[in-house]
Amino acid sequence: MSYHKAMAYQIWESFEELGGLRYPEQIDIDESDKEWIKKIRWKDLDWEQIGDNGRNIVWLQLKVPLDTEIFKNGVVVDIQIIQGTLYQIHITLAEELRGIGLGTKIYRSLVDWLGHIYSGKGRRQNPIINKVWKRLSQASDVTCASNDLGDICISDKNPMKSKLLKIFG
Repeated sequence: MSYHKAMAYQIWESFEELGGLRYPEQIDIDESDKEWIKKIRWKDLDWEQIGDNGRNIVWLQLKVPLDTEIFKNGVVVDIQIIQGTLYQIHITLAEELRGIGLGTKIYRSLVDWLGHIYSGKGRRQNPIINKVWKRLSQASDVTCASNDLGDICISDKNPMKSKLLKIFG
């Protein structure tokens, strides 16, 4: 069952169950793999939609120039579409892929690929995400806004940028 609660700033937060989110496999990588991952630029990342839950969750697969199973198995990115407008990302990395800068690159890449990303402040599971959002706000080709409910970062190339900023408040 899905229901919505009206909130300030014309944003509607979806309370629909999050069934359909996925989890990564735990993987083993060596130091040379970690060094290679640290050198990847956000522009090197690409995305492919590989399915959905039939409601409001879209499953993405990270693609990189090198053929490797590291990202296929160790990176899970699901997009929750809120009210058909806001893209809230749910990202989970295998333990071995955490703390080496990959998460920030994924977020930045998704801003460009999707046009924008949103994060409800009350739903954040990991406090490190606040640092990621701060880094995103410093990107020269991204416009970010924040309010009591959440944060949004919009690609400056997104033709709906002004509309999204108006909705966000």
